Amino acid sequence: MRITNLDVYNFRGIQESNISFPAETRIVCLIGAGDSTKSTLLKAVEWAFWPTWSLVVTDSDFYHGNTASPIVIRCTFTEFPDKLLAEDRFGMYLRKPGITLDGSSDDEPKDNLPICLTIQLTIDASLDPKWEIVCNRQEPRTITQNDRKLLFVGMIGGSASRDMLWGKYSVLQKYADAKGVLHDAYTSAVRDVAKNADLRALDSVSKTLSDVGKKYGVGFESEIKSRLIVQGNTFSSTVGLFDGDAPLSQFGTGSQRLLSMGLNIGAAPGEALLLIDEVENGLEPYRLRNLINEFRAEHSAAGQIIMTTHSPITVAECSLEELMIVHCSDGKTNALVIISDDKDANTAIQRQIRGNSEAFLSKRLIVCEGKTEIGFIRALDSFIAKTKKIRIAYKGVGTADGGGSSIFSCAAALRKCGYDICILMDSDKDSEDVKKQQMRMEGVSVFDWDKPNALEEQIFTELPLSGIQEALQIVVDDKGIDSIKSSLSASGIPFAQQDGAILLPCLTEEQKKTLGTIAKDGERESGWYKRIGLGQQLGKVVFEHWDELDDKAAIKREVDLLIKWVMMDDSAGT
Repeated sequence: MRITNLDVYNFRGIQESNISFPAETRIVCLIGAGDSTKSTLLKAVEWAFWPTWSLVVTDSDFYHGNTASPIVIRCTFTEFPDKLLAEDRFGMYLRKPGITLDGSSDDEPKDNLPICLTIQLTIDASLDPKWEIVCNRQEPRTITQNDRKLLFVGMIGGSASRDMLWGKYSVLQKYADAKGVLHDAYTSAVRDVAKNADLRALDSVSKTLSDVGKKYGVGFESEIKSRLIVQGNTFSSTVGLFDGDAPLSQFGTGSQRLLSMGLNIGAAPGEALLLIDEVENGLEPYRLRNLINEFRAEHSAAGQIIMTTHSPITVAECSLEELMIVHCSDGKTNALVIISDDKDANTAIQRQIRGNSEAFLSKRLIVCEGKTEIGFIRALDSFIAKTKKIRIAYKGVGTADGGGSSIFSCAAALRKCGYDICILMDSDKDSEDVKKQQMRMEGVSVFDWDKPNALEEQIFTELPLSGIQEALQIVVDDKGIDSIKSSLSASGIPFAQQDGAILLPCLTEEQKKTLGTIAKDGERESGWYKRIGLGQQLGKVVFEHWDELDDKAAIKREVDLLIKWVMMDDSAGT
């Protein structure tokens, strides 16, 4: 079974959501920031295919607790059992994929084209769930729990331990009709207990009953004894799986979840729709990577897996086709596919997924020209934490590496994926001015420096001499003093050497700018601070001397504007 579309209304944190799942893959990984309603989407699918009538619903399951607007969940799905195709079941409700369910559009299936069914769960203020198969041509028809059980959906969340027990909602029930076996075993066990139970301590009431009988004319044929009574299902017990004497329900979380996933897949080989919330929970990286590869092997031609994650490892292991980014704003949830027809955009996004996958788990992104800027933002984060008592992560902000010359295609691709972005970049290339202006006209904030400066040039131009000295020592420690002396000598920068350090005299503005240019280009065009750690150290020097900078300095101007962007209220939902 495979879901093609999901529509959710007034369910928990979702007021409205209309999602189309990609047809190119059977593995779907929902990613995005926390509170973007990813888990709610999985729960909506689980409820739509709930296998019994006993679904527990409360007022808090309604959007904002408003029971006046009913919960409506619709799942359109394909590859269903042939038993459902009979005319006395749902053969007359077959639909053409991709058609809106509005009561008027023609969803009559055509010959030799894919077919689908749509199941609809409706819950009103009475809290009584109603499951129906719907289409645009017929009145809704109830789908029984027996028919829903044919649509195998497994949910792996925080209760994988239930699949280690033979219980009502355990996947083990899919492997055999154990009801008769368990009933006979329970009855026999209870009768043995009833026969052999030692309840003599309760027999003291016998004398009292005999006295009452004599007083009120009630006779007894023999001595009163207490015994257990076999009484239907009132004897509470559980049948579980054991590894020797160790119950599987006491295994580690990761092991239980892996077993549960395997059991769910195996219960309906090639047909299962498996929902996995936070797939990484309890798993080491190597087991997580292996699991995702197993998913692809098991679901190459049939079935479907929809999972959520907060793990960069999961994101990095998934292909572009398998990822959907979930955003929620004011109750409206969207899930956007990443892959597009733009090859440059796909290349930029693929680079981010492999090298900076955690960026996709943020709500908002600072797209940085390179690693120096990413390090600078990390130093800025510490500065904001110190001065404003808040981290940029609290505002849902992360960083993305724009990859130098590909920064605009990367930014455009991330924006298309629904992220609120800004750009932090240099001003040393006139050819980029038009694209910067275009981005600004489209509402994207671009933070850059005085022309024609790169970040390093702007910093060395505006830092006091003591700050320049500290910034220079960072690269001396990293590259060695001889390398730096050679670069300074070749550029005519005066210096002295003392105790393994380079000392600078009072520099002219032109010499400061030249020093910044050397820092930008470095030896063999590698630059002095082209690693995140070095960029962070450079940024730390800047913020340690923040109060010494001129109020009109470009560093102060752009950083203050960037801080305002970071501190803006985000619009993510719950």
